[in-house]
Amino acid sequence: MRNLYLKENFTRTFFRSLSAGGLPWLMARRNAGIGGILSLHRICHPKPYEFASQAGLSVTPENFRRILQTLIGRGYRFLSMSAFADRLRNSEGAPLERFMCLTFDDGFVDNYTEAFPICRELGVPMTVYLVSGFVRREFPVWSAGLEAAIAANDTVEFTWEGEELRLNARTMQQKRDAYFAFASRFVTAPPDRIRQICTELGVRYGIDFMALGCAYMLTPTMIAEMQASGLVEFGAHGVSHASLGRLDNNDARWEIAQAKRDCEALVGTEIRHFAYPYGDRESVGAREVGFCRELGFCTAVTTESNTIFASDRHRLLALPRLTYNGKYQNTPLLELLLSGTLPWLRRRLSRQMNVIDRLKTESAEPNQVENA
Repeated sequence: MRNLYLKENFTRTFFRSLSAGGLPWLMARRNAGIGGILSLHRICHPKPYEFASQAGLSVTPENFRRILQTLIGRGYRFLSMSAFADRLRNSEGAPLERFMCLTFDDGFVDNYTEAFPICRELGVPMTVYLVSGFVRREFPVWSAGLEAAIAANDTVEFTWEGEELRLNARTMQQKRDAYFAFASRFVTAPPDRIRQICTELGVRYGIDFMALGCAYMLTPTMIAEMQASGLVEFGAHGVSHASLGRLDNNDARWEIAQAKRDCEALVGTEIRHFAYPYGDRESVGAREVGFCRELGFCTAVTTESNTIFASDRHRLLALPRLTYNGKYQNTPLLELLLSGTLPWLRRRLSRQMNVIDRLKTESAEPNQVENA
């Protein structure tokens, strides 16, 4: 964890140095594109034991308001995902004014209590992607239950695929370490396994995972009010927030199709937009894009980091976003995202890592042949 803190402090300093050196201004000429899709989760002041939110999933209401005011002041036009798709689809040969889409993943209650009032005051549309199993109280909000178990106990243990896992959780630092050690397994697990472990943890530690959903997630009444406002558009984000790329064909398609049906029942209108859970290369591929196309979605978003260009009209079912990490909300993060600076740096770093991996593989081949 000490290394993690050092890395975060270095990142903050690095962001400030990039901004102070004027790099975003230079990069924006070629990399800012015509706008972006901003990705957020929670708008809140997380409690000490809300480890996931403290790790970057939350932005304070004050900073959220500041983000919107900054974008408005710079002439960005806010669009719903439907308006964005229509504009991009018909953009060939026509200049486009700068735009921003505001998206929220999962369907947390503070999207209603904190984000919605600010957006309504400023007249900013928002798109919320619902995990239908969470908001319908049919699948455990495992992150909240895990946080609750760790917060209330000095040790936390359970069995995972035959392995007995036990971690100390006396200090707040140990509790954070324990949360992320356990959470890394939940992220890659299939839904049935997650449900089973949540049941075991619930019995052992007296936690009602389903009841926690009522405290953390939007209710049908909140969803109806947001929908009626005309400012909020809803999309689907899976039934259980499973990593689709790790599921077989039938289960992956069911997660997308059933989420669409569930959300349409909740919202009372057609669901045209999807956000791939986790949204990385391990979770999204040609198969998942094909399912979304088959099921009639208009857009689908990933967590690939990039601004939007007119050419993205050709990949409406695999769109990039600009993820706003709350850990760095008091740095020039917004400027580095809008200018395309951070997405460009990430792409360069990714290419370098791919080259290094290839060189390692190639250099290992003669030894592998000899050993064979």
